[in-house]
Amino acid sequence: MKIISNHIVEAIALITAVWNYRYIKNTRYVYFIPVLAFILLGELGGVYFANPPNLSVAKNSHIYLSLAMVQFIFYGYMFYQIIHSKRMKQIIFIGTSVILLLLAIWLFFFDKISVPLTITNGVAGFFFSCVSCFYLYEKSITPTQTEESLFGNPDFWFAIGILIFRVTATIPFLLYFFLSKNQILFLGKPLYHFFPQVFSVVLYGCFTIAIILWRKKALLTASENKTAQ
Repeated sequence: MKIISNHIVEAIALITAVWNYRYIKNTRYVYFIPVLAFILLGELGGVYFANPPNLSVAKNSHIYLSLAMVQFIFYGYMFYQIIHSKRMKQIIFIGTSVILLLLAIWLFFFDKISVPLTITNGVAGFFFSCVSCFYLYEKSITPTQTEESLFGNPDFWFAIGILIFRVTATIPFLLYFFLSKNQILFLGKPLYHFFPQVFSVVLYGCFTIAIILWRKKALLTASENKTAQ
């Protein structure tokens, strides 16, 4: 089984989350641990079942569909928690629910799901890119937020990682039919596979930074509480 860059950054993010468990427990950031563990195991399983001697059971699309469902639940939950606008919270809830419903239909009622999964991933990527932009806009217009505090905000790195990853992955996903029909490759890989693998380094790198900053935030809060006592 070939280990590629996205597996390495996923493992680094997971190790970082586990290492900082004492600082993220009892917070929403603790969900990074089961989500990252599931993603890493699923990605490894997806690669394993797509290569010899497993070509006879190469229907690994169901694995990636399950991964997408977990990721989108996590994204939706996190954005619902960090965005203040009630209207946007409703949009996040409805949009995430619709995406999950579509993925559930592909999972339980279809055998060949690579095409609908790719298109749904593209639509979901566009949706969460817009949500990320709204979060960044909302933070930028908050009077108490400065440039320095924004870059020191763990949720900023969570959102910016999703924005960069989803924008770069969404375009080739939505162009799936054109790219697959014309066999457009880069370094021997279809673009709708190449870009997600490459920019997952940015995504999980940003997740790692977010977890580290959350630890820093927890230590600072503990220090302030101790001083106040």
